[in-house]
Amino acid sequence: MFFPPKKPRMGAPHMDENQLKEYLHIIWKRLWIIILIIILATAASGLVSYFALLPEYKTYTTLMLSKPRSGIEAIQYDDILLNQKLVATYGEIVKSRLVSNEVINNLNLKFTPEQLEKKVKVTLVTDTEIIKIVVTDNDPELAAKIANEIAQVFKKNVVEIMKIENVQIIDEAEVPTTPVTPRPMLNMSIAGALGMILGTLLVFLIEYLDNAIKTASDIGKYLGFSVIGMIPKSKNKDLIIYNNLKSPESEAYRTLRTNIQFSSVDRHIKTMVITSSGPGEGKSTIISNLAISMALTEKKVLLIDSDLRKPRIHCIFNTDNSCGLTTVLAEAMDYKDCIVHTDIKGLDILTSGPIPPNPVELLGSNKMKKFLETIAEEYDIVLLDTPPVGVLTDGAVVSTKCDGVILVCAIGQTKIKDAVHSKEHLQKVNANILGAVMNKVPIDKTSFYKYYHYR
Repeated sequence: MFFPPKKPRMGAPHMDENQLKEYLHIIWKRLWIIILIIILATAASGLVSYFALLPEYKTYTTLMLSKPRSGIEAIQYDDILLNQKLVATYGEIVKSRLVSNEVINNLNLKFTPEQLEKKVKVTLVTDTEIIKIVVTDNDPELAAKIANEIAQVFKKNVVEIMKIENVQIIDEAEVPTTPVTPRPMLNMSIAGALGMILGTLLVFLIEYLDNAIKTASDIGKYLGFSVIGMIPKSKNKDLIIYNNLKSPESEAYRTLRTNIQFSSVDRHIKTMVITSSGPGEGKSTIISNLAISMALTEKKVLLIDSDLRKPRIHCIFNTDNSCGLTTVLAEAMDYKDCIVHTDIKGLDILTSGPIPPNPVELLGSNKMKKFLETIAEEYDIVLLDTPPVGVLTDGAVVSTKCDGVILVCAIGQTKIKDAVHSKEHLQKVNANILGAVMNKVPIDKTSFYKYYHYR
């Protein structure tokens, strides 16, 4: 049985509001491309219309054709039909080579019959005995001469060919004053509209081909993670929360801190790895600000730089790196002698120390495991910065010895395939993935951050 589709309720939206906002964000993000294409298309059309295209002028002459009749003969319906058929025949005669050659000779034109034919158009006025000879040329005076000359030559040849003398010229062609083409303003308007359409399609094509993570829904769709934090894109560097506690960035770190506390209700999280898929995604900056945020809640926090290849924590906190994690593990040095006490109450730092030749072996050693177990008893929270897990195995190795892992994804930078690859690396070692942090979220020009933060 057929059931007709339900009619939508009055006022019901036809497109999901979130989806519409995503489309608007895509357009706004690359609006400069659309504007640029509109400008280029309009400018190109204007230049071609004004400087490249020659103006064309159009004029016409009209003729009435009929079968000759005596003055007392009544007009019959068959005569009308016959005359209309004759008009079509006369139209072909106008465009014939016979007429064209004579017109060319009479006016001394430097055209071939074929070229002249392209300039001439014969139209038949519907249900009448009238034909209109239209001529288009770059020279308005020449167009008028050609039209009038064709009418005269045609009138003469019809008498010889058809033996009919009842051909009357109704209107002679006049010299046109306004070109019919080009029409610059119309051309520019059309080019601008086409440029806008092309630009919009190009923007969506670029967005389609761009396989970088762009929204929180991408995290859920491709990784299956929950987004536990969104750090806005900022011109400030490194210790954002320390320099400005009231900034939107600082609020984002406080939100991340709170979400981490509720990310695992069945397991207490003390040791935590923060990593990323690739370099330059901001994991070191995020872990440094998160450590400060946690210390401000009167917790005892230890930040460890376990990136033994390109360490950055000592640069962010502007401290010495001669003694650190590698000296503790490789030289059996007491970690307390390498701990750096910061000006922030409750926050200590253990830098990476000298870069070793065998970072994976050190991080995967039993000494590393025992060291983490020891400091976990002394500190409330232990945060470890590791190399990108999508590039090196160091992060995956360390994650097996910690309570949880957070993956940092930079908006418009982290490739989906790299993020998926990182997820698979972590899952292979049974890491406890707490979720993802989206970094470099734009907030200055759109409501993107607010929208996803409260959705």
